[in-house]
Amino acid sequence: MRVAFYNQMFALNGRPLFGNLLGHLAVHFQSNEKKVWNKTDLSRTLEIIEKSNADIIGIAEILEGQEKELEEKLKKLGYNYFFFSKGHKTKFRDLHVIVAIASKIKCVMEGVEGFPMKNEMGGGGGFIRCYIPSLKTSVINLHLANVKKKVFGKQIRFLQDLLKERKEKIILIGDFNISYSKFKNVFKDLDLISKETKTCSTTPLFKLFSYKDLDHIFVKGFKGKNIGDFRGYSDHKLIYADLK
Repeated sequence: MRVAFYNQMFALNGRPLFGNLLGHLAVHFQSNEKKVWNKTDLSRTLEIIEKSNADIIGIAEILEGQEKELEEKLKKLGYNYFFFSKGHKTKFRDLHVIVAIASKIKCVMEGVEGFPMKNEMGGGGGFIRCYIPSLKTSVINLHLANVKKKVFGKQIRFLQDLLKERKEKIILIGDFNISYSKFKNVFKDLDLISKETKTCSTTPLFKLFSYKDLDHIFVKGFKGKNIGDFRGYSDHKLIYADLK
């Protein structure tokens, strides 16, 4: 079984420097909605997801309004189970940033209430959990706040408390906005299998100043092999791992 995580950067083009900058400005600060959608293209996201050949994938930085198209296109790739959860809102157009889990394996969504977020840029892109009955496994996908935000610590404590309650096998994936070396003792019962793969930023110039392992795959009850990554159009790489 292959699991993957991808922060799609709203399906913007993050390869060129100005594409990254102008795209983020449009999403977070542009009041003209048409100008935002003109900069996004979900085919960029589908291209790299198809390449990953993942059975289960967590996706972050979906912009509210992209869900239907994303679901329709993922279904053509064999993903028949979809779950979305809202994160913080963008400032000028009041749209949510969303996380999702898409799976080729039958699973059900498990509601989780109380995940702390703040409605501002970097305030937390969302939290979602599903359960795979055939594997007796919970899959959690999240996008934590910027590490400098006070809400970041609250999110970590929320996750620690939640994990203490879980006895089944666990797959925890997401954009943690922090390198593993700086929080490696936080999830003592989980194993990092993504090997501190550097994922962000892949955008030229930004990469010279900050290229870190911000996206991670943790597990409990599994072992990982064939760990890898792909670069798409986002400023984050897609990471994946085969579990056994």
